[in-house]
Amino acid sequence: MKKKIVIVHNKVLTCNPDEVDVISQRNLVKRACENLNCEVTCLTVGNDLMEDLLKVKDEDADVVFNLVEATWGKGELIYFAPAILNSFKIPYTGVPLDALFVTTNKVLAKKIMRFNQLPTANFFTINECDKLNPEKTYIAKPIWEEASVGISEDYIFKVAEKGKFEKVKKLPDSHYFIEEFIEGREFNVSILASKTGAEVLPPAEIVFDKFFNDKHKIVGYKAKWDENSEEYKQTNRTFGTLENNPKLKVQLIEICQKSWTAFNLKGYARVDFRVDDNENIFILEINGNPCIAPDSGFVAANDYAGYTIEMMISRILHDLN
Repeated sequence: MKKKIVIVHNKVLTCNPDEVDVISQRNLVKRACENLNCEVTCLTVGNDLMEDLLKVKDEDADVVFNLVEATWGKGELIYFAPAILNSFKIPYTGVPLDALFVTTNKVLAKKIMRFNQLPTANFFTINECDKLNPEKTYIAKPIWEEASVGISEDYIFKVAEKGKFEKVKKLPDSHYFIEEFIEGREFNVSILASKTGAEVLPPAEIVFDKFFNDKHKIVGYKAKWDENSEEYKQTNRTFGTLENNPKLKVQLIEICQKSWTAFNLKGYARVDFRVDDNENIFILEINGNPCIAPDSGFVAANDYAGYTIEMMISRILHDLN
């Protein structure tokens, strides 16, 4: 008998590329599941969260493939749908409820990193601006938002930059925090479940081209989503850049494996890093259920590793909550 899969994603409320992207993810998962000889139904979660998830429950699926990225258009409520699926005792894909909550909250995630001796940059609340070192550069980030929402060069500052500093001090403490800005190389490392545990896929380096010569090197919203911007055009994902530095590559892999265990990750995840000029490693963030659209970094790493989309989806389907 065919396995029954229900793909659940949030209703798209705007034309913003970071929202519309979930449709590409749904289509990729649907094709792969059908190629795996599964029966597939697609449902959305909109304003009536309970009613929509009761429809999911009524489908009596073997597995729910969870692609919900927001609730009521709010990324910080991403964990609502898996919380209800969990209460219904419905098997679902991706990171479990607890892991999704803590990885979405960047400050809580950094505290857990510190507890588990995982390297991450120093961080402060907005109310702790008096603790900032005048010699260092900092960045103000949203606590909850994903997909580089709210990340821009406007919020990279030094204490001496009075205009920027005053603007940062007025940000709501409940929604923003301050992190030491790490100059250096940036790596995205994807992790995929396997029968023997987490497999770390080939690391990708984000190579910043000449546009960034006189700017802070950062993957902000434009660099990630605005295909017509110079930030997007001159921010390039590149594999194989660590083949001449096996020590650094091994360190990144080991940190990813430790993160998988420390955060109770499942299915698939991605860890973003900065590496400074002295090869000190810092975790920027841990992404549970990262984007798996055809043009995403996770799918690129999967392809570079030599796996088909069907192999990737099959492995996610077999590491359930």
